[in-house]
Parts: sequence; C-alpha cells; structure tokens
Amino acid sequence: MKRIYLAMIILTILSCKEKEKNSQGENFTDNVNKVASTIIDDSEKLRFFNNPKQPIAPKFEQFPSGSVKPKGWILDMMTIDLQQGVVGALDELYPGIKSDDIYNTARRGGMEDIPEMGDLVLTGAAWETSIMWWNSETIGNWWDGFVRHAFLTKNEEAVAQSHQIIDNLLASQDEDGYIGIYKPNLRYQHEGSNGELWAQTTAFRTMLAYYEFTQKSAVLEAVEKAMNVTMKRYAWDTNNPFYLKNAFGGVTHGLMLTDVCETLYRITGNIAYQNYATYLYKAFSTYSINRSFNDLRYPYLMEKDSLFQGHGVHTYEHIRTMVNAYYNTGYPELKEAYNNMLSKLEPCMLPSGAGHGNEWILQMEAHPEHTGAEYCTMLELRNSYGSLIQKTGEVAFADAAEKLTYNAMLGFRNKEGTAITYGKTDNCYVLDGHHHENGEQRPDPRYKYSPTHSEPAVCCVPNYGRNFTYFLEQMWMKTKDNIAAIMYGPSELITEVDGGMVSIEQITNYPLSNEVTFKFKMDAPKTFAFSIRKPEWTQNIESNHEFDDLGNGYYAVTKVWEDGDRITIKFQNEIQFKEARNKESYIQHGPLVYAYEIPHREKTIKSYEGTDFTDYYCFPEADDYKNLQILKDGKFNITEDKAAQNFYDSNVYLEGTVFNAASKKEETVTLIPMGKTVLRKVTFPTK
Repeated sequence: MKRIYLAMIILTILSCKEKEKNSQGENFTDNVNKVASTIIDDSEKLRFFNNPKQPIAPKFEQFPSGSVKPKGWILDMMTIDLQQGVVGALDELYPGIKSDDIYNTARRGGMEDIPEMGDLVLTGAAWETSIMWWNSETIGNWWDGFVRHAFLTKNEEAVAQSHQIIDNLLASQDEDGYIGIYKPNLRYQHEGSNGELWAQTTAFRTMLAYYEFTQKSAVLEAVEKAMNVTMKRYAWDTNNPFYLKNAFGGVTHGLMLTDVCETLYRITGNIAYQNYATYLYKAFSTYSINRSFNDLRYPYLMEKDSLFQGHGVHTYEHIRTMVNAYYNTGYPELKEAYNNMLSKLEPCMLPSGAGHGNEWILQMEAHPEHTGAEYCTMLELRNSYGSLIQKTGEVAFADAAEKLTYNAMLGFRNKEGTAITYGKTDNCYVLDGHHHENGEQRPDPRYKYSPTHSEPAVCCVPNYGRNFTYFLEQMWMKTKDNIAAIMYGPSELITEVDGGMVSIEQITNYPLSNEVTFKFKMDAPKTFAFSIRKPEWTQNIESNHEFDDLGNGYYAVTKVWEDGDRITIKFQNEIQFKEARNKESYIQHGPLVYAYEIPHREKTIKSYEGTDFTDYYCFPEADDYKNLQILKDGKFNITEDKAAQNFYDSNVYLEGTVFNAASKKEETVTLIPMGKTVLRKVTFPTK
C-alpha cells in the first residue's frame, strides 16, 4: 500500500506540471511519443531466420581493450580530460553519479524510487516513466569512459577509483547472478518502458573493459553469470524483451546488449553469445511499438526508398547490431537490409563527417546550417564505423571514422576540455540556447557549452569519455598472420606474436601532419605481414619501404621484423573542394575539413559551486563570414604542424583567396581545422 500511495503522489505532482515547459526543448515530446495504438507483428517477414546459417568470416579481429595505448597529442588530450576536464570531474559536477547507487542499494521497484533528477523539468508526459532508468545510462557510460581513461593514461588515483567501481558492481550481484537496476518485482516482467537490458549493457561494457585491463577472472565470471540469467529470462520464442505496451528510449537502447555479446564472443569464443545477439535483432524486428526508436528494424530497412526518421542515437548505434546479425547468419535478406541501410545513411551525412540528428532525423537530409548533430549520435555512428571496418574491411568506413573523429567530434569540445556542446551545426554562427533556422529560432538547451547538460540529459558528456578510448581500439586490427594499421594517429599497439611481445608505435602528429613513422620493438625477430590503409583522399603514399599492393586499399610488407625496425610513410594529399547538400562548397585536406573561424565572446549562464566549470553561451563578434565566397579557380596553400603536442594549439591552416560579396573584392583568408573552432563557417557559396 505504501508503494501505491507514493506512486500516486508522484503522478499527481507530475500531472500538476503539465503546463510547465519541458526542459528537453519545444519539439521533444511530439517526437518521442510515437507509440503505436496497435502493435504490429511482423513475424511472417522474419521466417528466414529459421533457415540454415552461412556465417560470413569478418575481415579483421579486434585487439583486446588496453592493447592500444595513446601517444602524442591524443595522450595529452586524454590526460587533460581526466585530470582537469569533464571526464574526471563529472561525478562531482553531477552528484547523481555518486548519490544514486542504482545497481546496488538504490535499485528501482517503482516510480517512488525515482531520485532527484537535477535540472530536469517534469511535465507529466507519458515518456517520463522512463526516467526510472536514466541514471544507469549516465552512470554506466561515465564509468566506461572513466575506467578506460584511468588505465590508458596510467593515472593511479583514477585506477584506484576504478577498482572501487567494479568492486561495488561485483558486490551488487545477486545469488542467481543478476546484475542490474531493478528489484525482483520488476525484473524481466515489464509491460512498458524500461531500461533492463540497457542498464546491463552500460555496466557490462565497463566490466569487460576492466577485465581486459586487469585480467581479473572474477569480473569475467560475474558478467557471464549475469548474462546467463538474462539469456534464460529473455529467450528464443518465449519472453520477447521488445513486446511491450509502450516503449521509449531505454527499451530499444537495450538492443545494444549485442555489444556485450560480441565482446564476450571475442574473449571466450563461445558462439552462444553471437547467437543471442542474432536473437535480439530478430526480437527487435518482430514488433513495432514506437516509431521514434526503431529505424533499423528489418521491416523498415526493407522500405528502401524511405529516409531515416527516428532518434539519431538509436539509429546509428543499431547499425552494428544489424550488421553483426548479417555476418553471423549470412542471410541474403539481411544483406539486402545492409545495402538499404547504407543507402539511407548517405543523406544523413554532414561535411564534418557527422550524421545529423539532434535529437531526431525526421526524414530530413543533412544541411550544414539547419540539421545539427548530437554528441551521442556522433559517438555511436563512429563506433558503428569501427564495427563495419572490422566486419567488412572496407577502407571507406575507416575514412569515415577518421573524418568524423578529427572534425565533428573534436569540434564539440572546448579547448580546455571543461565543456562540450550537446548539439551543434556544421555552420555554427551562435550558441545561445536556441535552434536557428531561416531567420527564426526556437528554444533548445542543447546549443551551449556545458560540463553536464543537466537540463535535457546527462548523456553526451559521459559519452565524450568514450571517444578516444574506443577510437584507439579501432585504429589497429589483426588477422591470423597480419597486423593492420587501420587508422592513423599517435598510438602504440602492444601484442603477442608467436608467444613473444611486439610493439608497433605510430610516431606522428596525424592528422596535423601527413607523415607517420612506425617503430617496431620486440624481444626476438618475428615474421608477419604488416599492412596499412590508403585513404580515399590520398593520391599516393611515399615510403622508405616497398609495399605489396593487396588490393581494396591495403598495402603490406611481409618480412622478418627485428627490434628497432622503422617504416616511414607520407601521404600525398591534394586540397579537395567538395559540394555539401546545401549546394555550397567546403574544403578538405586529408581527413581534415577546414573552416572560417568566427571570433566570439562568451556569456556565463551557470557556475558550478567550488569549481571553475561553467555553462556558457557563445556570441559572434562580427558577421563578415556572411560575405565570403569561394572562387572556382581559387588557390589555397597548406601548412602542417609536425611538432604540436596539443591539437587546439597546433599551427595548421589553409591560406588562400576568396571573394568578399560586400566589398566586391578578392581577399586573403586563413581557414583552420574545424575541430579547433567554436563558432565557424564550413560551407561557402561558389563564385
């Protein structure tokens, strides 16, 4: 009776707030609440899942977490983020991380267990029942990025805190193996929106990374025991986790338990985990509940000529689930779905490499001024590119991952690492808490710099900590007899070959420089193939070694490698003028997109007590950017920076001639990498 009474009080309070403005922004509720009045059963369309499987062997295998170490400017940035920036400070800036022991002593049994949600304004909307699980996303994703930063930067204090995080998760495990956020009355018996699988995903990704860093077998055993419970409770043709009366974000985020399945399969070799990942995709594709969160359902993918319309984060993260199901089964039906996915993805792409969606894609094609990206969408799309590289080996996905990481994702962070924007457009002329389009504006709290973004959701900042920590794992991959440098940047791979240690370091300032030196260290001579990728934007690769052309954009050297061997390569890249979807042009050199930096002033709108962290807006100090046009025969020169230790302090730029429509004269301008900019213009009319 007490639980019912408390729930009634909370619902009454929520209903009294109906007229309050949602802190998510004006267009949030209409888009989030697209629950079908009648659930459609698409089982007949999925009968092919009963056919014999013909699995497709992935091109590459990923190295274990911790095998690739950051170096150079990447290490510098990660160290700053952990010691002085948002990665290390978020648990202090957003107290919900420490005060809400959601996996252990504060598990959820009903609405009465919802904790204080910071600056979130509740209005009584139906979707708000889902906030019961929200902190598991914030906390779990922050853990994931924090733990990886701790070990990769060798920060002793953060490593000690990581041990405490994992110890608490281990202590939370019930006798039957359950690890999660729900009390027994709610586990695996939800009728509506829930975060059952999503909360397990964020926790288990953290635990498995920690296991690979430490090799503590108790952690792997705990995850396998917990997964065994889930795999029994949500099983083939029994209890479908996606058959519900309603569903908001948490349910379909739960499809990403497939990330855990893939990692467990890589670690243990147990095919049951891959088969369960396939089951989850089939289960997800069976019932249509809420159109906002299921673009990657098989039936919707078969609508070839339609555009994506759902929540961007879900759309981009679900790519890797669908592709994994295709490779695990080899079904031709899923090959067609895969090809349709690529066709639907292309209209979403911005010049920066980001897929648009802040928060929703809404069947719109990408526009550098009108369709913004969200940090979470970028992180999930980039990680899906990593999965696509590993499965297909296609260099185009590595190109896309580099471009997205080095432009859009870096362009959301401030120079100090003390704040990021939640949402941002490629052409970003102001950040003032509004979305600007066609001379009109509407309130949207995502357009500002903040170390938390506590009004809409504390999701993008935790995911920021997962940027380079995951990118490093995607940079190097292997086959049975080949080590491949898939993507470029200062890093070091440490692995075993024939029972002996091998280290290969990328000594480089890439993408600030076009030169990479690979330095080999080993305890004894080893024979293996070492391969590199030729990016699409590279006309030629110069090297001090002769490479064999493997085809499909890969080149290799096979030899007896000895300690101290070095290979230096230099990419010959031309300056490229490309057309954006708004018919304007942008300039790219190598993976870097260049922008006109707009001088700005900052206005603090919130201070965090006892710290130097703030929320702030950015306003332009001039509007001369409006008059700049690119000349069809314009010439630009590139300047590299081989020595910079900090990306934002680097001295890399393009200098060239443009036309000023106001003065009717040509003038010289300097363009810088858009990843270094706050306010900027990326695309220009062509004269």
